[in-house]
Amino acid sequence: MKELIVAYDQKRGIGADGDLLWQRDLPGDLAHFKQMTMGSSLVMGRTTYESIGRPLPGREMIVVTHRPLDDEGIIAVHSLAEAYTRASRERTVVIGGGQIYEQALREGSIERIHATEVTATFPGATVFFPVLDAMWHETTREHHGSNEHDRYSYDFVTYERR
Repeated sequence: MKELIVAYDQKRGIGADGDLLWQRDLPGDLAHFKQMTMGSSLVMGRTTYESIGRPLPGREMIVVTHRPLDDEGIIAVHSLAEAYTRASRERTVVIGGGQIYEQALREGSIERIHATEVTATFPGATVFFPVLDAMWHETTREHHGSNEHDRYSYDFVTYERR
């Protein structure tokens, strides 16, 4: 199964300067990401990989890039199609960035989207998640308020392809 996981603000902003907009202000979302991706093949662009900075334990890391990349613990490929072919785990999860998300949605193989919708707006956003078309419908929503650990409130939302 091919899935996608993303976190975005109220204007669909996902990043700026190669990092998340909220930096490390949502540890609940980071824990959710870990739980949702553990044991999966993760597909990402080079900038997303570089922002993570290392292979994530318990996950197969596949990086789509056109430049040479021979970091230990990752599989470098030249296209999204090649990433899907090289994925060896039962679940393949696209984790970003913006160009990879757009391509994955456009080519039509993603079956489920796990979105964290952050209840805030970040004016410095330079990368945005595409607006979903009528092909997608919301199946679950779980609200989390801000607290001493999470600076912003957010919802975990699942969208399924119709």
